[in-house]
Amino acid sequence: MSKFPQIKYAFKNWQQNITLVKITQSIINYKNVEEEQVLSFKGVIQPLQAEQLKIKPEGQRDWQWLMIHTNKEIALNVNDRIKYKNQEFKVMAKKNYSLNDYFYYEVVEAYE
Repeated sequence: MSKFPQIKYAFKNWQQNITLVKITQSIINYKNVEEEQVLSFKGVIQPLQAEQLKIKPEGQRDWQWLMIHTNKEIALNVNDRIKYKNQEFKVMAKKNYSLNDYFYYEVVEAYE
């Protein structure tokens, strides 16, 4: 067992049930087809901290940024698109902290 604090114990009291929809695009018969996959897990979603927003490109600082913490790896990768509470986001960062029993994702409001 790691000597680092085990985040899973803190998560136990913070976690809530979260449902995201992962949007996947593929070309079928020369047409762009979107498929949606429901991802359900326990975790924490909260806005990015002001200090983290300061290092984002200037034009993106006003967009809605969220961070997702979970003790289970979910099927998301950088550049994937998701829907959360009927709003579309793009995955901008994925960090694997499995040695400390958690995973971190950073998503930004998607603009067409």
